Amino acid sequence: MWPPLTASAALLSLLLGGAMAVGPALSAAPGPLPGTSEFTTAGGRTTARSVTGTGDPTGAGDTAQAIAAARSPVIAAVTPRGATRPAPATSAPRTPPAGARGPAPRPSPESARVTAMEDQVTSLINRERERAGCPPVHTDERLRAAARRHSADMAQHDYFSHTSRDGSSFVDRVADAGYPRRHAAGENIAYGYPTAESMVDAWMASTGHRSNILNCDARATGVGLAYQGRTPYWTQEFGRD
Repeated sequence: MWPPLTASAALLSLLLGGAMAVGPALSAAPGPLPGTSEFTTAGGRTTARSVTGTGDPTGAGDTAQAIAAARSPVIAAVTPRGATRPAPATSAPRTPPAGARGPAPRPSPESARVTAMEDQVTSLINRERERAGCPPVHTDERLRAAARRHSADMAQHDYFSHTSRDGSSFVDRVADAGYPRRHAAGENIAYGYPTAESMVDAWMASTGHRSNILNCDARATGVGLAYQGRTPYWTQEFGRD
């Protein structure tokens, strides 16, 4: 059983901060153009991050406390307030030469297992949304692609944040994946939770993450799971389209 935890999140421009003593940790965030509050371990590793829509990079007025051991499960969430950078230019996809197309590769057993776990998270949050009187969200493959890329990047480069290494926000990431920027609704991230059930339970126990999950304006989602060794990294994107 995980120790009690709380997570920071911005709701109506109010940042509520906190984290657990030992065990799972979360981060929920409203974002682009965010002010931030970042928590690190004694070794300097970021273990939780919350983002508000104030646009104040100093994080003035934020109140938060985090005590977490490196590699302890962690979560974070964010919701949008604007845009951090212009939408990237896109180019037409390259067409392979005639005869270059082959049969679509079959997913590996590991790929199928990861997809099943991602879909299970969506199924579980739809159960919570139904209880709250919200319509279900459907999986949008563009949101899933953005979520997978962010989880893989955090796992590969050993960081935990709503802000990518290039400074982009979740709104930038979903737009890069082809999802309408204006419809980005929120993001939850986490690491260390081994199952879909434990992941959803932790998010639902945290105010900011629960707010993202039970946002009745959301219509779409995409869950991305990646691993650093045996440590799972989770990202869930929400959209209003």
